[in-house]
Amino acid sequence: MEYAKFETATLAHIDDSYYYSAYCRRCKHHARLSLVKLRKHLGDDYPLVKVKDRLRCERCRSRAVVITFLAPNQRTGNVAYLFSQAPRGR
Repeated sequence: MEYAKFETATLAHIDDSYYYSAYCRRCKHHARLSLVKLRKHLGDDYPLVKVKDRLRCERCRSRAVVITFLAPNQRTGNVAYLFSQAPRGR
C-alpha cells in the first residue's frame, strides 16, 4: 500500500489514520489536528503543506507552529503512543 506524502498530498488523500499535529514554539502548546475537520473547512483539494500557513496557536495566537505528520505505517519508535490519542475537537 502506498501512503500519502506530506509534500504532495491534498486533504482528500488522508484521513485521521494519519497523525497530524501542531506544536507552538512560543507557548509550547500542542494538539493533534483532525484531518476530517480540516477537509470540511478547507476542502478536499487543499494542499497539506499549505495548512501550516493557516494555523495559529489556540492559546497564544502565535503562528510559530511546528507540524508533525506521520503516515499509518510510521507507528514505530517513541512516537507510537501518539496514535492512541484521539484528535481534539474544538
